[in-house]
Amino acid sequence: MAGSKLTDRHRVKGSTILEVIISMIIIIVVFGIAMMIFTNVNRLSLSVKKLKAQAILQHTLLQAEQAKDHSDQTTTVDDLAIRQEITPFENEPGLSVITLTAFDPKHEQVARLKKVIASHEE
Repeated sequence: MAGSKLTDRHRVKGSTILEVIISMIIIIVVFGIAMMIFTNVNRLSLSVKKLKAQAILQHTLLQAEQAKDHSDQTTTVDDLAIRQEITPFENEPGLSVITLTAFDPKHEQVARLKKVIASHEE
């Protein structure tokens, strides 16, 4: 009975296999682009670990500016290894460049801070 009500003039139109494949390809491309954007945003965003490392580097920089001896050294604060490097600033005898770099336990660079400071050498 139910089948007899469907006739040729009331035929339900469907999609061809080609239309379905093209729509699936478009959905996959849009999804791939969205995943790339999401990955880049996550990679470039400031994480809590980066903010914490920046704060520790700022504190270490203040301590290094007040210290009398400027030497290369590596210290550990919490779970971060802080490497301090001092180099002379171009051709100025009274200035030095201090570079502080924070590394996580996997030895990946988390944050970096560079500043020109006055040397206490005479």
